[in-house]
Amino acid sequence: MRIIIIGGSHAGTSAAGYLKQLKPTDEVILINENNKLGFIPSSINFIFEGSMSAETIHTKDFTKKETLEELGISVLLDCQVTTIFPAEKKILYSTSNKIKHLSYDYLILAMGSAKFYLPETNKTAEDLKLLTYKSPSETASAYDKLANSQNIAIIGAGLIGLELASSLALLQNKEITIFEQMSRPLFRYFDEEITQILLEHKPDCLTFVFNKTFYQSKKKGKGIKLSFFDNTTKTSDVAVLAINPKPNIAIVPSTVAVDFDKTINTNAYMQTTDPYIYAIGDLVKVPFSSAINKAYIPLISIARKTALIAASHIAGIPNIAIKPMERTIATKIFDYYLGSTGITATEAALQDFTIHTVTKNFQHYSDLPEYANFTLTIKIIFDKKSHLLLGAQLITNFREVLELINFFAQAVADKRRLEELLFHEQFYVPKLSADCDFVTETILVALQSIR
Repeated sequence: MRIIIIGGSHAGTSAAGYLKQLKPTDEVILINENNKLGFIPSSINFIFEGSMSAETIHTKDFTKKETLEELGISVLLDCQVTTIFPAEKKILYSTSNKIKHLSYDYLILAMGSAKFYLPETNKTAEDLKLLTYKSPSETASAYDKLANSQNIAIIGAGLIGLELASSLALLQNKEITIFEQMSRPLFRYFDEEITQILLEHKPDCLTFVFNKTFYQSKKKGKGIKLSFFDNTTKTSDVAVLAINPKPNIAIVPSTVAVDFDKTINTNAYMQTTDPYIYAIGDLVKVPFSSAINKAYIPLISIARKTALIAASHIAGIPNIAIKPMERTIATKIFDYYLGSTGITATEAALQDFTIHTVTKNFQHYSDLPEYANFTLTIKIIFDKKSHLLLGAQLITNFREVLELINFFAQAVADKRRLEELLFHEQFYVPKLSADCDFVTETILVALQSIR
């Protein structure tokens, strides 16, 4: 049996690997439009932070072709799939100015996301002369322009925008302004108690402007002039559009149903309306929490899960269907580590829950000198009637503590009640462990608050 995967994204490469592990005798062919597999757009931040050189954008293999080939996967790079023929179960692709075709038994679409589109303006980032960095070539170009600019505007205060701003702030002589249409940053993942702590530690070279909806831009001299719906303007040397891109569905055939937001409709096994075609990664919406049907959550962790589900179904492994995702994320911004899982209090208030929240601050880890300046804030969201944990958020200045978000993520996914979390398993080593159990202390405060 031959399975063709279109797209060398994290979803595509993961699906290829899973297929070969689950059913080694199947022929797996991975086709990618450029010569980079599993490219990480946020690698631009690694360059500004000094952990990677600019040249590595062109030379580094984020996922090695040889590693996939050792698994028995055929990898075709610099090949552009132009047409899919579902009736014939065949694809056409171009390489070195030649058109070739391949037949398939099953096809997995993993083209990821590409175009940055603003519905308010009905234009793309390219139309608006805004920088984006989704592909290796875009990333290299964006790096050159940002490195040589002093006054930088960033549109969007989500993960993409804040991670970029955090890395740019490490450089000298940068003036960075972030424009956000909401009233605070990272609103999709964090409530105000957490984001306020982050804002208190922002660098002096960074300015936030909230409640601003971008409208249009035009060249002004060597710079760019941004206009907003409230008739205000901002001129900067360069501007970055830091929002999530849209699914890349240019080659999707008509037999595959597409939703209004350009995501591909799939069932619980990532199967499209064509039973021989699957879609994964940034092309699809996934179930989100127990209270929300489906949401578009373009995260690498979720892309890999959808890849495993599709591969399992094609390999004939029963009962491996997609479950609600908890949108677990972690990041480092302004030397602080943040983690979030499940729904926020804002989202929970819109659902059929009796919401209660608790925020607990910790200023002590242990008496060891390396933990002298320790700080941690945990917020949990739960249902007051059932005591069901719905979400959790944290911010800390110590990397080790960030792992707590994985514990909370599993607890939310397993639909655990607060009382059950009091007796979780964990190790204790005096030189490594905290003097108190942060989870238990937070849960005890939560239970006390609803008595």
